[in-house]
Amino acid sequence: MTPGSKQGNNQSRWILAIWLLAVTVSLVMPLASIEALATTMYSYVDEQGTPVITDNFNTIPERYRARVRTTDQISTAPQTAGTIQERASNLGSQLRNMVSGAAPNISGLSPSQSEILTYAGLAAIVLLVAMYLSKGQMVRLLALWCLIMLGLATPVLMYVSKDGPMDVMKYKASQVEKQHQNRAQQIP
Repeated sequence: MTPGSKQGNNQSRWILAIWLLAVTVSLVMPLASIEALATTMYSYVDEQGTPVITDNFNTIPERYRARVRTTDQISTAPQTAGTIQERASNLGSQLRNMVSGAAPNISGLSPSQSEILTYAGLAAIVLLVAMYLSKGQMVRLLALWCLIMLGLATPVLMYVSKDGPMDVMKYKASQVEKQHQNRAQQIP
């Protein structure tokens, strides 16, 4: 191997690593960029000695406004987790809308099964390319493991998909149940 080709391989690996890092960061950053929400809380003690806390200054009676203490409160973790979940859900729906209709309809399969099979095939191609072009043993093993998991998960997903065999069996079972109920109602 010549020094120039070794340098070219290292350079292409770095380019691939940087590209993967950029894609990952572009997908993760919208989820991780959470604004810290601060709320100003107002507190005072009324005539009966009861402490009152509110987040709306306009609800405080005029006679207590001179004694009001303000506190800035930062939002808690459950609200942040809710924000992450909302953003992930929005990102997922945006991705689904972006790629919907990209999968061809395969005869004999429902549209959802065609979509599953198409994307599983594309993922398998990417994994095979990663396996054969990678020089690192760990990357090859990881790609092989992902390929095996994809091979196990794809038939299961096709079976439980919308209008898949499981839905057909559920529909037939409900039809048989309705027939039995109708027969039971006809018996005097």
